[in-house]
Amino acid sequence: MESKHKPIPAATWPARAVALPPELARRVEPGLAARIVGAGNSALLAESLLGLVASRQCPGHVLLETLDRVPEWAQAGRVVVSGFHSPLEQQVLRSLLRRQGRAVKVLARGMADYRPRREPLAAGRMLVLTAFPPEARRTTRASALERNRLVLALAAELVVPYVATESPLALMVRNYPTR
Repeated sequence: MESKHKPIPAATWPARAVALPPELARRVEPGLAARIVGAGNSALLAESLLGLVASRQCPGHVLLETLDRVPEWAQAGRVVVSGFHSPLEQQVLRSLLRRQGRAVKVLARGMADYRPRREPLAAGRMLVLTAFPPEARRTTRASALERNRLVLALAAELVVPYVATESPLALMVRNYPTR
């Protein structure tokens, strides 16, 4: 059975350098900001981004409670920024895009083999970013942590449905500045 969401061949959506709006550029480490490339609607970065981070494993009720909030975010026109890597984050992305919501997906690897869904990019509802070179083909623990730091830097507001106690993500969230 063929998926109705056809991936975009890499040759048709080359990544390009992304200039962060001044407010975001101040929050991102200069060396990191200089490496950011993306594909999609970079104008989404001018919005007040709602950050979403969650640990890989979380209780089922947390997933359901978070998914209940997605229609509100989509209807309000919020742009959600996340790695969309944990199962909870992946479910949020699917739900958000089904509702014609907008998202900024931050990869923890290069874009060379990444194939996003065609419709959200073509409709200007999605931006895919990475600060990793094309040859970085796998997500590692270190790259996931760097990706999460970038998500937190881009987020004007943060939603943390669940984070494992004493995890590196928990430490990052504790140190997240109130904006």
